[in-house]
Amino acid sequence: MTIKEALKSPLAKVSAGITGILAVLNPDVWFVALDALLASAPQLFSVASVGALTLPQVLPPQTTTDWVVVGAGVLFLAYSLRTINQKFDERGL
Repeated sequence: MTIKEALKSPLAKVSAGITGILAVLNPDVWFVALDALLASAPQLFSVASVGALTLPQVLPPQTTTDWVVVGAGVLFLAYSLRTINQKFDERGL
């Protein structure tokens, strides 16, 4: 039996579904995710603020100043997303 044949079997599909449901219902996963989100709340607020309030005012950029603002916003978003990712790594998710 090849891997493709094994993945197509009904038993594999049922066991994958049950495993997925149990993984989603695992409270430890939810607690770790909530803890990491709470630790990253300032960064998430900053990302939402930049994304919703600042960038739409200068999009599409037409002047050099607009391009600088967009570039700074993108760099800040990248930095914030990296910080959020580090928080998730620290918390074990």
